[in-house]
Amino acid sequence: MAKQLFFVAAFVAVALIGCQFQEAPSAPAIRVNPTPLDPANIYDPTPMPRGTTGQLAYIGRDGNVYVTSADGASSFAVTDDATAAPEHTGLSYHRVSWSPTGQLAFASVLRSGDMAQGNLYVVDAPGEPVRQVGQSDEHFIIYIYWSPMPCPAQPDCRRLAYLIEEDEGIALRLVELAADRIENRLLGLGQPFYFSWLANGQRMVWHTGGTHLFNPEARLRLYDLELGREELVDHPPGSFLAPAWSPQGDGWLGVSAESLRRFGHEQPLTLTTPTHNHIVFSWSPSGDRIAYAVGLGPDELIYGPLHIFDLESGETMRITAPSFRLVSFFWSPDGQKIAYLKQGAPDAAWWQWRAYDLTRDEDRGFTAFVPSAQMRFIMSSFNQYAQSHRFWSPDSRYLAYADRDSVLVERVWLIDTWANKWADPIFISEGTVGIWSWR
Repeated sequence: MAKQLFFVAAFVAVALIGCQFQEAPSAPAIRVNPTPLDPANIYDPTPMPRGTTGQLAYIGRDGNVYVTSADGASSFAVTDDATAAPEHTGLSYHRVSWSPTGQLAFASVLRSGDMAQGNLYVVDAPGEPVRQVGQSDEHFIIYIYWSPMPCPAQPDCRRLAYLIEEDEGIALRLVELAADRIENRLLGLGQPFYFSWLANGQRMVWHTGGTHLFNPEARLRLYDLELGREELVDHPPGSFLAPAWSPQGDGWLGVSAESLRRFGHEQPLTLTTPTHNHIVFSWSPSGDRIAYAVGLGPDELIYGPLHIFDLESGETMRITAPSFRLVSFFWSPDGQKIAYLKQGAPDAAWWQWRAYDLTRDEDRGFTAFVPSAQMRFIMSSFNQYAQSHRFWSPDSRYLAYADRDSVLVERVWLIDTWANKWADPIFISEGTVGIWSWR
């Protein structure tokens, strides 16, 4: 994955085999080095309305993984063995990822001096045992991305891919889970490494090595999981991060010769004019529209303005002002809105969630916040995470975020995009990041 992924410190992990979901208190207990709180910074939890779908997984302030139902009626501690707060020496958890069918993968890290170890776990449902599916004595898990579909002809088999640093570079590994069988194998190496699943889960597209302009070894490849075979794409990659396969499987997006293009389709399509700045993009859930933006400078991961290209009409619509500094953008599950994070100014620490409603041609802003360290990390490669992680709730109502206050306490919040403009964010817990389930 891109170089910015290495800003995270080295980690180490311990085993969690046989761990069970346990009921959690309404707010996780803080057992490790609690930071004294200013009474003015203490918030009372606000319950979510009943009837909201989905589950929110979050990493608490104590370094453990928690899951809460959308209405707050039930909460679970997925882990209880963390010995350190996130980003501190000791055992903590730092990655969570939902599968489309509700399994939860999460990774632990154990930091000790310059040493790093990491473990990867999966749990099928609340109350079921946690299974260890990956382990490294020297490195930590960078990123987790579940296959959109079960293994071919094996409805009880699930696949997840993950990135981990190894001596030769960033390794892409594949885990297959079927009943009591766990298979973990190496697929490829590259630095940086980005990838996307085909909608049927049988192929991937890889982008390794960065931009061909600066690295002659940069490559775009297609990988067939059933045959175990790579196919080189005869187009050197331009300035972009993650490729993206259409949710409907009808072609994939990448940057070649510094232009955003659709590949794997009968009629190749170029969406932008040439540029040496990074291009980022995201498919709508139905695969009929593409959101994209271009970096404001050659080395910047701040973008603008945001455009939406309609594949049927061939028309492009700009939906943000040229002066807006975009950090990231994410389609709502129903495809009717696109949420984007806006940076206040070049030197501003704060971000703001905004949501553009395509059906009403409305753009609405919400509470500004200073992001947590984990939020910053994710957003640095957001168009990879936009394919595998959700900040929108499944009903396209809530947006999750985590902030950091003046005494460095981090909290997970929800924004109700259906509420009136005076509504306050909904407090979930002290923690570093919150990720919604797919359903």
